[in-house]
Amino acid sequence: MTIEDVADYCEFKNCAVVLGDPSVGFVSIDGGGYQKRNNFSRFLSFNELSALPSPQKVLEKATTFRVQLPGGESVLTREQFEQELSVFRKKVGA
Repeated sequence: MTIEDVADYCEFKNCAVVLGDPSVGFVSIDGGGYQKRNNFSRFLSFNELSALPSPQKVLEKATTFRVQLPGGESVLTREQFEQELSVFRKKVGA
């Protein structure tokens, strides 16, 4: 699974996916790819700017996938998301 695979899935489903694990952090991906988030709220809370996690490392270790659809949000495990991504690839012939 790559960031491009997840971005294609998001573009097709018109959704965004926030994926990650508490030990490595979380990233957001939508139809346009990896979405770099502003960490200004952390600056306001802790008066520091932390580095953003590497999207590739987060994807490798992600255990939680929050799929944000217009009708609501669903939380999937890595195995469940990989299965859904596999079904998506079969539908689009990838």
